[in-house]
Amino acid sequence: MARRIIDSHAHLGDIFHYNRNVSFKTNVKKGDYEDRFIELEESLFTKPLFTGDPRDLDLVIDGGQYRCWESTVENLTKQLDDNDMAGIVMLPVLPNTSFEEYLAASKLEPRIIPFTAADMDLPIDEMCAKLRRDIGRGAKGLKLHPVLQKVRLLDERMYAAAKVFAEVDLPVVIHVGEGIYYHEDMIHNQVQSYGAMSDFFEFARNLPDQVLVAAHCAAFAQPFMEGVKGLENVYSDTSFSSVAAVKDAMKYMGPDRVLYGTDYPFTYEKFNIQVIDEALSGDPAAKDKVFYANIAKLLHL
Repeated sequence: MARRIIDSHAHLGDIFHYNRNVSFKTNVKKGDYEDRFIELEESLFTKPLFTGDPRDLDLVIDGGQYRCWESTVENLTKQLDDNDMAGIVMLPVLPNTSFEEYLAASKLEPRIIPFTAADMDLPIDEMCAKLRRDIGRGAKGLKLHPVLQKVRLLDERMYAAAKVFAEVDLPVVIHVGEGIYYHEDMIHNQVQSYGAMSDFFEFARNLPDQVLVAAHCAAFAQPFMEGVKGLENVYSDTSFSSVAAVKDAMKYMGPDRVLYGTDYPFTYEKFNIQVIDEALSGDPAAKDKVFYANIAKLLHL
């Protein structure tokens, strides 16, 4: 079987700040900064990104923001070419990146599979109408990021947005994790608890017919699967997962519910592919499901 890979979790441009106009810049090179994500990648995700040292946290926040400023269509295409990628799911986060931006990017790089995001500032009926128009224009799913969107997952607007995608059997990818994205002197009103895994559990139980992808949770497969016990509609991606974590995901989740994902640009394809290759070296059928078949099925490709 020829190798096929679709990255199910990626971002383009600056998801943290509004109107940075990053995606379509050209000749953007790797900056000269202390990039803590490199050590994480080179360890194949066995070294902690957050050490508890406040200085380290500042460097991680800076590194993440610098990587976003380097996340252009041009640089993305090089990533895809270098790793022989078949496709990449691009997840916008309003108000900083949008479906329109990613749809335009997909005209330049056809391997981009654009998702949309819900505008939580609109009345619910207008928000849902906009999402249905996005689906008609080619949106293949929905991204919800409670922390960056500053709306708790259990808010009625989140439920309403997800239900639009249940109508057409397309997936909703939800950020799970209480991350810190901004320095204290940045006024962004981030609420870390909005990324709580427990909120995802309740959300999933209330939407048993909606395909939901819990971002990053393959790295915590056992507690995650305990929380969604009995639900058949839930998946997760392998972003920030080590070889051992992917093996655990196979054990607790099974090969049909795990999707290859990187959270690009925060981690690069090369290292994540190596993790899957090592974790599933003896099971080519499972490897193809994780790399390609599972996400292709959810997207009706």
